[in-house]
Amino acid sequence: MVYIVLGLSTLILSYLEGLMSGYYWFQLALLFVLPYVIRHEIYFQKHTNILYSITILIMVISVIISPMYSTYYENITREQTHYRFILNSSVAFVLIMVFSLQGLGHNKSYIKKIYNDKKRAVSEKDRRTKVLSNLGHELRTQINSINGVTQLILDGGAEDTPKNSTKYFEILDYCNNNMLLLVNDMLDIHKIESGRFELVIEPKIIYDFLSKITIPFINKAEEKNLKLHSYIDPKLKDVVVNIDEKRFAQVVYNLISNAIKFTEQGEITFSAEVVTLENDTVSIQFKVKDTGVGIAPKDIKKVFESFHQIKNEINPVYGGTGLGLAISQSIIEAMNSEIKIESKLNKGTSFIFPLTLERLPVLPNKLEIKTVYNDDFSINANVLLVEDNVISMMYAKKILEKRVAKIYEATNGIEAIESIKANRDIDLVFLDLEMPQMNGFKAITHIKAYNPSLTVIAFTANIPSTELITKLDDLGFDDILSKPFNKQDVFGILKKYTDDVLV
Repeated sequence: MVYIVLGLSTLILSYLEGLMSGYYWFQLALLFVLPYVIRHEIYFQKHTNILYSITILIMVISVIISPMYSTYYENITREQTHYRFILNSSVAFVLIMVFSLQGLGHNKSYIKKIYNDKKRAVSEKDRRTKVLSNLGHELRTQINSINGVTQLILDGGAEDTPKNSTKYFEILDYCNNNMLLLVNDMLDIHKIESGRFELVIEPKIIYDFLSKITIPFINKAEEKNLKLHSYIDPKLKDVVVNIDEKRFAQVVYNLISNAIKFTEQGEITFSAEVVTLENDTVSIQFKVKDTGVGIAPKDIKKVFESFHQIKNEINPVYGGTGLGLAISQSIIEAMNSEIKIESKLNKGTSFIFPLTLERLPVLPNKLEIKTVYNDDFSINANVLLVEDNVISMMYAKKILEKRVAKIYEATNGIEAIESIKANRDIDLVFLDLEMPQMNGFKAITHIKAYNPSLTVIAFTANIPSTELITKLDDLGFDDILSKPFNKQDVFGILKKYTDDVLV
């Protein structure tokens, strides 16, 4: 469009203005070269000023010394004058085209370079995402192995383990759980930074899980001679809300864990008080209050920064990755709220956040309440375990033995398909997703094609997300069991998908 407009303007001005239009276009051609030169001299303001000065000087001299009509044309014919004028205008226009094309060419090369850099950056980001995802998967697999051995030892009790050694295995179990939390924090912060963080909303009886949320920290508080209090507003009894229970619990766990960590004497209180209770919504103010070391005013905003830990001259850093509060704030922001801090040095800190949750008119008995199953039961069903990790296989077998009729084993998708075809009495399949030769994503297609009614449970160390759950559902999986798992998780699956329970 620029070239067309310039070309038409040249023709029109040549017709209307005579020779002056020719001089004008020569000067304009000179101006067109300036952006091209200045681009390479962007860091040299002095050189740029010199270029502009020379251009303006030449234009001024041209206006002063150039007559309106030159005597050079007096002795030539009208046709010769017209020819020379067209020649001058054409040269000027070609110069404009050349310099403009040079400028556009360089702009295009810069844009292409930026585009290629962006593609490389996206590729690098995808590569890092894949590496981090694989790292998380492998870490969770190894943690599951530790968890399996630990649970086997602890379940064995005094029969298999000397009494004096039991406490060490309990410590191992505690360390294993902490390692799992760290891995989950690492993956969560990556999801948050990449914009892939999401909530899984489900209907829950809020009073039931809030009243139990501080139980995991009772022993930890007692070890430091701290009092741990919990107050749940009685108005919340039988109130059903839509909430991501696991993510909410993660926030409270982080806040209580930090409160215990930074409190040497006194008490920690978790409270949930109703602000408003409507037919379709309920507003609750949550608070975690401690009597610990407190936070300096200058550091309050920093506590929510990733990998940031507050230091002071008196107390050392208390450990951790500095991710817990950053993740907690992101979770609460995803729930359309914000965590606020009230703190005084050496007097304590309060973390406060209000939540407005959707209330559902669902009776409590219509909700699925998590049941704690006794070990003393058996199910008349045959189970196929498909797992390439030896320790995970051993732990799952230990849980299932004496509780199911028969256990079949496979270490990859190919063996699983062959086992299902050879043993028509298999009722339930625990199918690992990541295996050599043939993974679970491919194996499920063949299994369902052979026996569509067979119940197949995804067995995975990946953290379940909406994307993963949707993918598994589309492939034909009936449910998902996430590693590391415990016997109650397995018992829940058995109870849910088998009918012949013999107590």
